[in-house]
Amino acid sequence: MGYLENIKIHAGVQKRVEIIFSQAVEEDFIAEFKEQGVGAKYTKLANVMGAGFSNPRLGDAIWPQLNMMYIIYCSEEDCAKIIAIVEKLREQYMGEGIACFISESTEV
Repeated sequence: MGYLENIKIHAGVQKRVEIIFSQAVEEDFIAEFKEQGVGAKYTKLANVMGAGFSNPRLGDAIWPQLNMMYIIYCSEEDCAKIIAIVEKLREQYMGEGIACFISESTEV
C-alpha cells in the first residue's frame, strides 16, 4: 500500500469548519454544540480582531468588542449540523455578525 492510500485509510477526508462570531454569542454556540452532539473537538482562538459585514471588532476604544473563532474538523454529517446551528444563531442574533467557512481537509 502506498503512502497516500495509507493516509486515506487512517486519517481520511474531513470538513474544516471555521466560525467567526462575536464573543457575546459564544455561550449560545457551546450550548447548541452540546445539544446537537457536535464540536467536542475544536481549536478556539480568543480575542480575534477584524472587520466584516457587521461592526468592526477591534478591541480598541472606538470598536471595543472582539470576536471568537472556532476551527472544527468533522464529518459531513456533523458539518451539516453545525451549518444548521450557524443559520439558527444568525437569525437569533442578526446584528452580531456570524461568519462560517467550510472547506475540505485531509489529515496526514
